[in-house]
Amino acid sequence: MTTAPAPHSTRYLPEIDGLRALAVVLVLLCHARFSAVAGGYIGVDVFFVISGYVVCRSILDGQQADTFSLKQFYTRRLKRLAPALLLVMAATLVFCLVYNFPGSNLTLLKSIRAVLLLNANIFLARQTGYFDLQADKHPLLHTWSLSVEEQFYLVVPLLLILVARLRASVKLALVAGLWAAALAWSWSDVSRATPGAYFYLQGRLFELLCGVVLVFALRSFPVTARRAWYDVLLLAGLAVILVCGSRYHASTTMPGINALWPCLGAVLVIVGIEGARYCRGLLNNRVAVFLGKISYVLYLWHWPVIFAFGRLGWHSAGAMTAALGLSLVLAVATHYLVENPLRRARWSPLKTFVLLFLLPVLTVVVLLQVARKTDNFMAWYPARYQQDNAEAGSTVFDRPRAKQCWSQVGVTPAAQCTVGNAASPRKAVLLGDSHAYHLIDFMDQLGQEHGLAIHDMTFTMCAPIENSPARAGDPGFQQHAEECREHGRNTIAWVLSQPEISLVFMSAVWDLYHNTGTGAGVQPTGHGFMPGQINTELALTISKLQAAGKRVVFLDDLPLLPVQLENCVSNRVYLPGHAHDDCSFPRAEADVRYRDIDAILSDLRARFPLTARLHTYDVPCDAQRCHADIAGTGLYAHNDRGHLGAGGSAIYYRAYRKRHPGELEQALSELP
Repeated sequence: MTTAPAPHSTRYLPEIDGLRALAVVLVLLCHARFSAVAGGYIGVDVFFVISGYVVCRSILDGQQADTFSLKQFYTRRLKRLAPALLLVMAATLVFCLVYNFPGSNLTLLKSIRAVLLLNANIFLARQTGYFDLQADKHPLLHTWSLSVEEQFYLVVPLLLILVARLRASVKLALVAGLWAAALAWSWSDVSRATPGAYFYLQGRLFELLCGVVLVFALRSFPVTARRAWYDVLLLAGLAVILVCGSRYHASTTMPGINALWPCLGAVLVIVGIEGARYCRGLLNNRVAVFLGKISYVLYLWHWPVIFAFGRLGWHSAGAMTAALGLSLVLAVATHYLVENPLRRARWSPLKTFVLLFLLPVLTVVVLLQVARKTDNFMAWYPARYQQDNAEAGSTVFDRPRAKQCWSQVGVTPAAQCTVGNAASPRKAVLLGDSHAYHLIDFMDQLGQEHGLAIHDMTFTMCAPIENSPARAGDPGFQQHAEECREHGRNTIAWVLSQPEISLVFMSAVWDLYHNTGTGAGVQPTGHGFMPGQINTELALTISKLQAAGKRVVFLDDLPLLPVQLENCVSNRVYLPGHAHDDCSFPRAEADVRYRDIDAILSDLRARFPLTARLHTYDVPCDAQRCHADIAGTGLYAHNDRGHLGAGGSAIYYRAYRKRHPGELEQALSELP
């Protein structure tokens, strides 16, 4: 039977570009939200395997020919990666300066700086989770994978230099052992829900090492088999990749073991491509090879273009298809006009370093300083932009007091964290989560009008109860669950120990802690709540507070904006054609969510008649519709559907008083 020669000589393999094409197409379709490839993000895992394989093979070939140089290696990498990247980041910044919000632009500049300093993955890990609801607000989110590869490029040449003089079998054993250790590390990080596990090099290292191990394995044990087996391997590898791309989804834990399968698929394809007779055309046809050659610039452009379309309000499947088409056009142009010419430029290592690294870094440092001095360039924006930024571009969470008074596990200092009439002998506290703290201006005005000193001690995503669940339903929230439980015990114990406190205000995203599950197999919520648990724990907490002579007053939250109305009021200013947008939605939609809130608070009011309730929820609503603004002032913060901006915080109390005259007086009438 005919057998293939030992595969993977140093010659160019067009099928590798074909595999790159498959990987980038999967990523693009996934990011464009085509549900059939919800797991298309595994294209990045395939890229990592290819990168490990190609870079390792190149270095070993250079070592064998005695032509390898670290200086030349890093120079080539810089010329290969930096020009297109700099162009895309510059274009993204220009777009965002015109159409995005100033506060977001400061984050963008910091993100660009992180990309240039090769730690975008670390920066983004501290900003967002890859699948978080706010992830699509990061126009350079996709650069995390570039930083992972760049960090790998810093390390792998040194590793290969260190092992250069060892026997081939020892080299293979060492890199295989390193691969196994890296896989174990990744699996451990994922199973413990370690923050940043998705983004960090240590979690992804085994994927890159798959390609390295493959190079050493093929050089130590050349494969010679019947050609049909190469076709089988190639098809099997493609099948594994495609199955992962179609079956994985946003909640699939990555990387760890789940990332191993698409990596093994890529390994099978690489092993099979040289000897395959019948299936090579799947990867070495002209279209696939060309897409592979431009895969890097296509990957660079696609996410900023998708971000731009989303920012302009174009979210449909047709719009996403157009976004991918525009990304392809930009990628082709960049490939021929920027990438190829500069890649071939005969620049010295010093000139390359200065033009493609040092100068861009210095430019971004200067821009960051200018941004900080000019309130994120706000000084040069028109007055209507400045007004919107003042109302919606900042929140109470951005103020200096938040560093001391917001989301502290322990009891906050009363001297710094008291609002209202701080000198009043009538003492109160504010407990709850972020939907309590964003009403701090509300509480301040309430306290001043009614002579109350209100000490706030609120904590993110933490219900105002003494004993929150010890175990989170989502392992990613476990650390938070432990902090929340400690916070609840600290604050309730402190309130009970202070006889001068007569009033306890409670506010929260009440339905966040409501588990609507039924049946024997019901699971806890992400924060660990079982059905009825929030009511039970609130009742236990209120019982203790009332026994100590303290009265509880509930605030029943405010409406959550529908997705399509996020930034609606601000978009009237920032986006062309949106000046007359209707930023309201049917009252019936708000009422649907309110049912769960009302059920919780009505139950507790029935059990504890001495409690009171302030109806803050319907303040921006009339009989038919709820509005994102009141008298032209936007209520909600930029990129936020649930929290008040500074403008909304300032006016919400007076709007509440107008909407429910006399309710507050009745709630406070039984105070001593």
